[in-house]
Amino acid sequence: MANINKKSPDEIKSEILSQLKNGPKSTAEISEEIGSNWLTTEKFLNELKEAGIVFEIISTPKMKVYKSTEDLAFYSLPFSEEIRNRSCALLFAIAEEWRKKGIVPARTMLQKVAIELIEQTEGLKDIPILRFHYGQTLAVRYEPSAKCVPLNLNESQLKKLSELIKEYAGKLAIHAKSKQYQKPGMELYKEKYENLEKSFFCFNEDNFKNIEKSLLKLSIFYPVELKHSFPLFDKFIYCATILLNLKNKELKKQGFAKIRELFPLIWDAITTEYFFYDAEKFILPAKKELFFQIRDNLINLKLSSTLSLILDLESEINSINPTEIETLVDKESLEIRQLFVEGAEEG
Repeated sequence: MANINKKSPDEIKSEILSQLKNGPKSTAEISEEIGSNWLTTEKFLNELKEAGIVFEIISTPKMKVYKSTEDLAFYSLPFSEEIRNRSCALLFAIAEEWRKKGIVPARTMLQKVAIELIEQTEGLKDIPILRFHYGQTLAVRYEPSAKCVPLNLNESQLKKLSELIKEYAGKLAIHAKSKQYQKPGMELYKEKYENLEKSFFCFNEDNFKNIEKSLLKLSIFYPVELKHSFPLFDKFIYCATILLNLKNKELKKQGFAKIRELFPLIWDAITTEYFFYDAEKFILPAKKELFFQIRDNLINLKLSSTLSLILDLESEINSINPTEIETLVDKESLEIRQLFVEGAEEG
């Protein structure tokens, strides 16, 4: 007699996707949760992977971890279901209020307004705020097509949200970013936006001096907790300082172009580590091992790809005759260098 309780392939796939709805899981975890053996679970996971519905994010001889394409958490980090749902619901509530005024808000603006709403009202402080590439963000991204019930905001929260929407309506996201960069803990972002980025747009001698000063200030503001990225950043600062002080103007311009090309890669590595550093405190103990695996795989990938470029540049610089490098005499730059040296010695 046939087993009437036997699940169909579609049922098993549906259960797998349901398990991945709230974060990545290993084959073994999914197998145990849905009550199917490991081989069956792996078979249907592979079919879902071939269909582009799930992705394999970790593969080792001992473990495979999968995520759903509908996972809204950045880097598919294993945040709790409550954090995912609350963060997503807040973004949808803000988007809904914005659309009532006939405006479709940009994703970046939604994130910035969400941060301000959390910080300026009560009842939302449990929603994590994390530093990322362009400043602070929630743990999840906003996707209009996602199935998410908007958060039920109270009267005080709705009033503040209305004020924020009025403030930012018709303005570019950079306005919200710039405002965010004025807060404590955002000095690195502020220096990059207000000084370094603007200096990157012009090829002239004065600008080269401004770029060096800004890079040295970034060194002072560099977060000591970001230990993985620091060796890469340190090598970059060394290379940039030499290139910006070459006597040959044409070589200096070429060096400037290399600095401008490399910096976004350096920034990507630093702010990725920043995101993981902030996120770690919101990961449940049972998911810490998975979190560390995702973190280490991603950060090592970013660092290794950029390190080869930095090492090539460092090798090129080490072959430069010291007589071709100007001695820096600018008082402000010298003071900044001294502060950096003192900070490094204290660390």
